[in-house]
Amino acid sequence: MIKSFFKKHANNVQRFLGTYDLVKVQSIQQEAEYSRVKGELLQKYPESLALSGKKIYSQTDEDGIIEEIFNRIPNSKRFLEIGIQTGVECNTLYLLLKGWKGTWIEGSATYCKVIEKKLGGLQFTNKLSVVNSFVDRENIINLFNNSDEFFGNKELDFFSLDIDGNDFHIMEALLKNSFSPKAICVEYNAKFPPPLKFKVKYNQSYVWDGTDYQGCTLQSYVDLFNEYNYTLVCCNIPGNNAFFVRNEFASLFKIYSVEEFYQPCRYYLAPINLAHKPSLNYLKAILEDADKG
Repeated sequence: MIKSFFKKHANNVQRFLGTYDLVKVQSIQQEAEYSRVKGELLQKYPESLALSGKKIYSQTDEDGIIEEIFNRIPNSKRFLEIGIQTGVECNTLYLLLKGWKGTWIEGSATYCKVIEKKLGGLQFTNKLSVVNSFVDRENIINLFNNSDEFFGNKELDFFSLDIDGNDFHIMEALLKNSFSPKAICVEYNAKFPPPLKFKVKYNQSYVWDGTDYQGCTLQSYVDLFNEYNYTLVCCNIPGNNAFFVRNEFASLFKIYSVEEFYQPCRYYLAPINLAHKPSLNYLKAILEDADKG
């Protein structure tokens, strides 16, 4: 009822309350809807990992899911994330603030310049490496190897991929080359529920055009990951990210069917609005202190 009221009277609400207050109203509405869906999920699947979802810096609720995954899986706090834009709403900024280290790869030179300005650089020894590169099937292995060399070839714990296009093909190329992080987060095209299998045809220079021709379906990912000994353990509530772990860790999680894990697209929950505008300032302070040490 509250949701339908604000939809119907949004223009009047904006006129009388102003833009800032409207954002607050939308945030309240968004929080209420997220809580409603979470309540339904709790009733149906009380051990679902998606119930751990929360936002600190991720676009939606990925931070909480990632945190819970690594509360259960032993790790050396090492990550690689591809597709981070300016870094303030990605899946690994919170990890960096908790003592992790890793590599950010971003295809946009503009976004990387923003990061460089905010952090005072792009390479921070033994903490963070920011790489500006448009990722494709032909260069991904070298990019991964370079990341490994920067951090001394230590085992990768977490990998996150979100490039709105050739995601499936990049992931496939990595897995074919013995890429085996403990946990992986990939964006799936939630418009198409399982067992539908679609994926964008590979095009080295593909850039998302804003249509539903984007990425690949959850079932396509499940089939790919099963082939390389990974198990699906969660889809987040907004319906944009799926989480897989190596089979050796699957027993640490409640496993449901693909159909039960699947979450439909609730893109109106993305991004989740939380507290003050996010920044890289805390990360900058940590990196500066590390350099002094």
